[in-house]
Amino acid sequence: FSTEIESTWKELLRSGQRKDINKKINSDVKEDSEEIFTGPMEIMIIDESENLTAWERMQRRLTEAPIIQDILERTNHVYQKSGAKHVKQKIDDLSEDAREAWETSQNPWVYRISSVYDTVTAESEYTVAIRELRMLDPDFTLEDWKEDVVERTLPRIMEWFLEGRVAQLKPWLGEAVFNRIAAEIKARQKEGVQIDTHVLGIMNSEILAIEADEVNKGSPIILLHFMCQQINCVKKKEDGTIVEGAEDDIRANSYVAAFQREYDEERGELNWKIVDFRFNGAIAYL
Repeated sequence: FSTEIESTWKELLRSGQRKDINKKINSDVKEDSEEIFTGPMEIMIIDESENLTAWERMQRRLTEAPIIQDILERTNHVYQKSGAKHVKQKIDDLSEDAREAWETSQNPWVYRISSVYDTVTAESEYTVAIRELRMLDPDFTLEDWKEDVVERTLPRIMEWFLEGRVAQLKPWLGEAVFNRIAAEIKARQKEGVQIDTHVLGIMNSEILAIEADEVNKGSPIILLHFMCQQINCVKKKEDGTIVEGAEDDIRANSYVAAFQREYDEERGELNWKIVDFRFNGAIAYL
């Protein structure tokens, strides 16, 4: 009896811990290894006369995000055309509880019943996408996924991005976005500056859209906006002299990331990757 109580208690404690969004993470890359980027170097040339800061130059280089832009444009078009803007509040009050009951259920049987329910009702892209993600992962819920991403996945990825750790980033990024971010890291190295690498917190996360991948016919794409609390302090690499900001200048930087899940049939793994990434800019936090 005492053993069962102890086991139940430990399981309860573990239930509150955030987990990796991948079912398995099989990476042969060592934490301390370094990788020299040899891919395409299409670095945007920025005129020095514009007197942009290091963060503004980074924003300029990471603004172009075609997947994110296309999804947001389609979402906005449907939203405006449907007239949903005028009735959204009324519908939200009625549908939110029902949607939460269906979408957050952890019971596989409820999920199967939900699938039957979806087939006899009008389907939105949201319900189609969620059902597709649950085909290989019946326990998938969007809210749990978001919390795992915000509390566990993004802090590591943002630290690697700021530190310029290309080898650690590579397994988490699609090819196109990896080339862009690796080129951005290379550009910072060429400029001889080092931005502060501390991630103080991820906050104000919001799922902007979730829709099927009509282009590559892959799994659904989830757009996630988040604010990253960071220190606006840029130093010269050679001597550590502060050239921009200060060590107590805290900013909230806005980012949008497009996540897509891949299935590795040989290893039986479900792995998420960022297939597009955009830096929107910063606001003073303190």
